[in-house]
Amino acid sequence: MYHSNPQSWIAEEASRREFARLRIDCRARIRIGNRQYAGYLHNISQGGAKLRTISPIHRVGAVILRLPDLPPLHCDLRWTDSYNAGVMFGTKLSEDVLLRWAETRTAFIDPIR
Repeated sequence: MYHSNPQSWIAEEASRREFARLRIDCRARIRIGNRQYAGYLHNISQGGAKLRTISPIHRVGAVILRLPDLPPLHCDLRWTDSYNAGVMFGTKLSEDVLLRWAETRTAFIDPIR
């Protein structure tokens, strides 16, 4: 979707999200079948995450996401473009679990608006 005014895109994007996102940078590992991809978490919410990968992922579908200090997360890889990917968690994270985990990852939690 093209928007000539970036501010209108931000407002529209934020209004369609079900869960607030937190910007947190940490290591991530994505497993698709027997193949693993290394990358970094860019942001996370109760329902999913955006990742930056070191090598491109070319197919969407079921994946397992591993983040430090959390159990493996069964996810659906919803989109990918070059070195970015978005996953939706099979079971949403509780707000309490997400916030406690986020506090251990960074001294400052930056909510995405």
